[in-house]
Amino acid sequence: MKSKWRLFTSIGLMVFFLIGHTIGSLTRKELKLENSIQTLHAMETTLVELPGGLSDHTVDEFYQGMSLSLDVSILLVIGLLTICLTDEPLQSRSKLLLFVIFWTTSISVLSFRYIFPVPAFTCLVCSVLLTVEWYLVRFRSKIV
Repeated sequence: MKSKWRLFTSIGLMVFFLIGHTIGSLTRKELKLENSIQTLHAMETTLVELPGGLSDHTVDEFYQGMSLSLDVSILLVIGLLTICLTDEPLQSRSKLLLFVIFWTTSISVLSFRYIFPVPAFTCLVCSVLLTVEWYLVRFRSKIV
């Protein structure tokens, strides 16, 4: 099918995002600015306060856990897009694409707001490609 290039491109963008995020997570402690080093030290030594008292985990461990959770969710999105590549019933592909479009759009908005432009634009382009793919699968496939 001609439209699979959008899915392949989206998978490529998500792999790019996953690699970039993983490298960023693994190298995040390689700091040079004294202010950043002090902040990291505070994160590594401060326990997270929960409603029931102090957690056994530091702010840095929570941050690392959230980072790993994002890596896992990117892997799941790659898996869903791979299923869309091989899934023949167009109705189920359409439904899966809606979930991935919501995820990529949400991550794009959050990245623009709280992180930085590279993941934001990566997810934005992916979201646009998948929205076009969803439209074609959902509405154009009935015309043919």
